[in-house]
Amino acid sequence: MKKVLRITGFLFLAFALLGCASQQMVQTTDAKAVSYPLSGFTPVEREATMAPDGGAVEINLFTTNDEHGWVFDWDFGQGQPRSYKGNPVPSGLSRVSTLYKEKAAMYDNPVLISSGDTIQGTLLSYYYNFIESDKENPMSRMMGKMGYSYWAPGNHEVEQGNAVANKVANEMAAQGIAVISANTEWKGTGEPYYLPYAVEEIDGVRIGYLGMTTPGIPMWLAESTHEDQVYKDMVDTAEKYVAILREVEKVDVLVGVFHAGMNDAYDSAKAASSGVPIPNASRLVAAAVGAGPQGFDAIITAHSHKLIDDTQNTEYRNGEYTNEINGVKFVQAQNWGSHLGHLQISVAAKEGRWMVDDVKAMTYSMEGVEEDPEMLNYMAEYIEGSKAYASKVVAQADNDILGLRSYYEESEIVDLIHETQRHFSGAEISIAATFNASLKIPKGDITVGNIAGIYIYENFLNALEMTGQQIKDYLEYSSSYFNVITEETVDSVPLVNPDVRGYNYDMAQGFYYEIDLTKEPGDRIVNMKNLDGSAFDLGKTYNVTLNSYRYNGGGGHLAAAGLMEGTELNAETTYISQLAMRDLMVEYLQEKKSWGESDIESNWKLVPEDLAARAIENQLNAGNSAR
Repeated sequence: MKKVLRITGFLFLAFALLGCASQQMVQTTDAKAVSYPLSGFTPVEREATMAPDGGAVEINLFTTNDEHGWVFDWDFGQGQPRSYKGNPVPSGLSRVSTLYKEKAAMYDNPVLISSGDTIQGTLLSYYYNFIESDKENPMSRMMGKMGYSYWAPGNHEVEQGNAVANKVANEMAAQGIAVISANTEWKGTGEPYYLPYAVEEIDGVRIGYLGMTTPGIPMWLAESTHEDQVYKDMVDTAEKYVAILREVEKVDVLVGVFHAGMNDAYDSAKAASSGVPIPNASRLVAAAVGAGPQGFDAIITAHSHKLIDDTQNTEYRNGEYTNEINGVKFVQAQNWGSHLGHLQISVAAKEGRWMVDDVKAMTYSMEGVEEDPEMLNYMAEYIEGSKAYASKVVAQADNDILGLRSYYEESEIVDLIHETQRHFSGAEISIAATFNASLKIPKGDITVGNIAGIYIYENFLNALEMTGQQIKDYLEYSSSYFNVITEETVDSVPLVNPDVRGYNYDMAQGFYYEIDLTKEPGDRIVNMKNLDGSAFDLGKTYNVTLNSYRYNGGGGHLAAAGLMEGTELNAETTYISQLAMRDLMVEYLQEKKSWGESDIESNWKLVPEDLAARAIENQLNAGNSAR
């Protein structure tokens, strides 16, 4: 394995944060000297590298993305290693560490890179983001130990708020990891918030890494999480910085490190109506900029939790699939440390310059890979601390509580979310989704870990005023989760629409309604009435509670109900929580002492009932319980 010379600073940067007393600009070649957010940036004009006759170099970039706090393979909701329908699903950075060590010993010039959504998603990450927050973040600590060099922040970094996101960015810097996101800028100045890119030389070959973060953030997250940042269009940003990297920094190899997927059609309509750039624009960047000496050689993608390499792409296909868009190769290692991505880049001397000869994109599963004992020992304090927190008992389950059918019929799980929301907001009506179809809580203790299994996101709680008609329109939009099912199609058409994510299917509580599967969305919410049997008033204004993701426009539900114009809410807000939903659920259950089947309100169902029952069983038997 050849020695790798890293140059990750290479810029004029300021140590002080914007607004601090010291604003002196310094030049550095050390990522550890960089302080985030930046207070200055200037590219370095370089001489082109010279390649010796017959020279050849192989560079091996290894990648992860959407790690979501999976330090080790553990489902806190179930208190056991991750599984799906009883089958193990090996994942976690402890396994990645084992495989990366093996691959780094096999290949020349290994470099380890993450494309974000790293610090949110497990109870462990939540605990050290917000409870034991004085400690070094487990993800920056672990990634430093594993030898990561570059990290592009994702939307779930932003979701944690500036205090957490900037703390982690500076911890990454202290570990020698460059934080790169060219399209994240200071609001008002247009200056880079993080490093736009990083440059290093390996065996005389100069490599540039251009980072970007999905610009869809303003339509998903509260402005308070990113009040000093703006997110620019990815294509425009790429065109700007590719020119700098190729013509000023004179890199020989250029790789994109994007927290964004390839499927630009997904969420694009909502982005347009919200006035934000296309969130998943990685394909568009390749199509616009292209490959070769004036473009990208490869792009590492993320955000979409897909598997992308030269033999498979679960997100994008273009006729006869070759994993190339305008000559640019792509790789994505799915999510949660379930895979390791690999870009093998071959560079050769041609007329005194380094030129890319070939790029191969591969991914490796964690199947059969053991967790790294060195890493487990290194992270033991974090692992044991989070397990102790997860084991705290908050209430008793009166019966077994299962998530499997919670998308299709009333359940203890969704009603717990509803009742928590109504209890703290004081709202008449609650709207919520379910997130974990594989969750099983046996009769007996309900723990903090179980609550994390029920509510896997770190949303807060809001309430606002909605008319009865707006509530109906909202539910009509949500009901597109289900395909149209008739007697003729029930055994051939799946119940669930694969184009709608399960977390975007919301259910309501506080009145009665039915979803007629035989009708098209827009005309399928029927038999609406109050719980006492009186007619539901479409003209009345109700106080409605929902999570912060919906409140901020996530999923497009409020826009569909006529309650948002762009990213602006045109409804009266009645409640904003100070605690995350998981904390509220813990507090609510501590008051209730127990939860079970007797607490279900039974206020909605799929109809016709016989048809729905067949469709549900077909869906479950096909192994597609939810998405």
